Amino acid sequence: MSVPGPVWVLSPHLLVAQAVTAALRSVGVPAETRRWESVVDDEGSPVPVASRPAVVVAIVDGVDNSAVVGHVEALAQPGDARVVVVSSPDTSTRWGGLLSNDAVDVVTVTTSVSQLADVVQRLTAGTSSMDPEERAALRTSWAMDRDRRLHVRDQLESLSPQQRRVLELLASGRRVAEVGVEMGVAEGTVRSHVKALRAKLGASTQLKAVAMFHQAYDATGGGDLVPRPRGAGDDPGDDPGHHAGRDRSGEKVGATRR
Repeated sequence: MSVPGPVWVLSPHLLVAQAVTAALRSVGVPAETRRWESVVDDEGSPVPVASRPAVVVAIVDGVDNSAVVGHVEALAQPGDARVVVVSSPDTSTRWGGLLSNDAVDVVTVTTSVSQLADVVQRLTAGTSSMDPEERAALRTSWAMDRDRRLHVRDQLESLSPQQRRVLELLASGRRVAEVGVEMGVAEGTVRSHVKALRAKLGASTQLKAVAMFHQAYDATGGGDLVPRPRGAGDDPGDDPGHHAGRDRSGEKVGATRR
């Protein structure tokens, strides 16, 4: 396979990037692993480097929150590398906002290594591997999801500061009693706030109210920070909770949790 220049493979989980790099090399793609933080800084801006690759393969399965979307968008600015995003089928919609840029393609973790290599080759040649209807459908789904989030955010604006704080703490994983301790109020007061905020949001349960908060702000418990495996380093043993696709052309390239 002829691909001019290097192909950078990166993921917030280094082990995943290393495995996909090896798989792409096995089918002739000149892939190189790059640490996520060596390519995009904490502010979401591309890190200055001596030269840019022809294509960036960004594997974001399971970690594609709004911060990661912003990081990938920064990599695909005009004149920079073309980008293929490898996402899970149930979260691929959130990438639709980037698909107005022809330099970005989105594939899912069901894509085989040989198929991913073909995507890389097409991007290098300046064409997209995505069907125009598929690209348009993802953009439409993204726009609808964005509108739903904005609507929920408007609903959340109706909450009082105390109700908002209660919901934020519940969304962070705290229980009602823990929220009371955090806010310095009685547990019954917290429950009263929960009842009132549920009524304002039209949420039939506390769990649904929390789900609305997560939907509105793309919250992941710890916020929109890029997840890092424990003790991330060069040793594959640093991230035992993840494994990537095998290095055979017919195998899947995505990462899964055991």
